[in-house]
Amino acid sequence: MSSERLESWHSEGYVAEWVGDDVLADLLELPRRISAALVADAGIDVRHVIDLGSGHGPYLALFLLAFPQSHGTWVDSSEAMAEHAREQLAQFGERVGFVLADVEQLEDAELDQAHVVLTSRVLHHLSPESLQRLYGNVYRLLEEEGFLFNLDHVGAPDDWEQRYRRIRQQFTRARKKPLARHRHDYPLSTTADHLRWISEAGFETADVPWRTLYTSLIAARKRA
Repeated sequence: MSSERLESWHSEGYVAEWVGDDVLADLLELPRRISAALVADAGIDVRHVIDLGSGHGPYLALFLLAFPQSHGTWVDSSEAMAEHAREQLAQFGERVGFVLADVEQLEDAELDQAHVVLTSRVLHHLSPESLQRLYGNVYRLLEEEGFLFNLDHVGAPDDWEQRYRRIRQQFTRARKKPLARHRHDYPLSTTADHLRWISEAGFETADVPWRTLYTSLIAARKRA
């Protein structure tokens, strides 16, 4: 058994280091913009956006800028992340509410219905059973014709995932210094797994409008 010390998202020092050196920030700008463009194209009146596992809030910030009539709800279990998010999202004032909650227990969080539910680089920490339950909870949380976007790491067959991991740094900037590892209890679920679970939850056929190596944007819409 490895004796390596794993870091926690509840550690103020670790969170500050991760936020200050997010090497995927530039890469993820395009799929975030694609998400907002798909919602704008649908022509729905976006009044409420929920960001699950929002972290320091870049995904939520983009949507609040794209839909100035909307308000957003930041949801995360990390108080350390909340501190960074309050600073990052301060420009939106009272348009943002903050809820400390575990997305794995979303049914226990007191959240209002939303027109868009976002999540980014969070769900890969959950078990397949928890993912299936979460998608069902999100479906019930969404207004009719609302959108779900999951921008996250996904598995790949055989040794493709490890190939992708080895070359990814060629397409992102290098870390300023090595970052300690945090817990990953489950193998990455494939896009096919996610699409199946989303469909089983009741959504219209989901799709993958963007993917680079082992990170993808999965989009789905609730039936009218």
